[in-house]
Amino acid sequence: MHITILADAIDNQNAGVHYYLKNLIEHLLKIDRKNKYSFIHCQENQFFDNKESYIIPQIKGPGTETVRRFHKIPKLIKKLNPDAVWQPCHIGPFNIPKEIKRIVTIHDLTPILFPQFHTPRGKIIHRLLLGKTLKNADLILTPSETTKRDIISHYQPFAPIAVTPLGVDKPSRTFETSGHPEVKPYFLYLGTIEPRKNLELLIDAFLELDLQQKLILAGAKGWKNSRILKKAKHPKITLLTNVSEEEKAALYTHADAFVYPSIYEGFGLPPLEAMSYGIPVICSTGGSLKELYSKNALMFDPKDKEALKSHLQNFKSAPKSKDFAKNFTWENTAEKTLKSFNQI
Repeated sequence: MHITILADAIDNQNAGVHYYLKNLIEHLLKIDRKNKYSFIHCQENQFFDNKESYIIPQIKGPGTETVRRFHKIPKLIKKLNPDAVWQPCHIGPFNIPKEIKRIVTIHDLTPILFPQFHTPRGKIIHRLLLGKTLKNADLILTPSETTKRDIISHYQPFAPIAVTPLGVDKPSRTFETSGHPEVKPYFLYLGTIEPRKNLELLIDAFLELDLQQKLILAGAKGWKNSRILKKAKHPKITLLTNVSEEEKAALYTHADAFVYPSIYEGFGLPPLEAMSYGIPVICSTGGSLKELYSKNALMFDPKDKEALKSHLQNFKSAPKSKDFAKNFTWENTAEKTLKSFNQI
């Protein structure tokens, strides 16, 4: 089977979908000796060296991305004539022959469930095109049972839905804290800096307590974050953006505890990463977080600031969950994904 992957996220993102797709492609290519893979993406990238890849550049300007998605990419797909096309990020593929199977990964339904946390463009695109994407799909991949239930509840798609939980890299102990601020001891949040992550509640809860720890907020800047950035301007809070893998490893290694207050997640990988380093985890019950981590973290309702404050004060009572994290590997994700591919 020839599978074409729409891989823009490898080029133009540095957050969840990029991390998911990069790791999954690497491990699929390791275990799959039967299927052929080709890639369509948007710019030069060493990741695609020695892989069959095709670049269709993203050009700034009104309507250019619509032309790219609905005309240029489908034209190339028809020329490649694969057996299946996989869109790993919610919307598409469109305008391809019916005999080509359509695979899509839906990470969560937050643009539908919590539109207030998304950009106007993102909300409109999901309202207009997500239903069509799911209706036309031959296979839907999703990282959790929670997101699977959301999809069934809102769209009742005909396609099978395969739950393929994400993996976590093995902890790296080879990096020191050079280049990262000396703020120990500290609590750590790592993820996108945006409203859905509920960071205002975390900042308020943290500053209402007289703790010896400081708070590090690390991750790429998302959208609608001006209030968060304003609140983070405090002597006890350090904001780190554009964190490298080396810095991330050091941050996990030396944190007193990891805090993830998100209002809703389709999976929520950072708590699992933190568990793999053996540090205590404080986590909200938003979305799939309750499904995944209820027995392996100090949990709180994402609206309950007092419960979060209590957990910050008593973080040492968190369950030891390093062994739990070992159950989640990218090899397992790749195997389940490949099994789903072969079924169609």
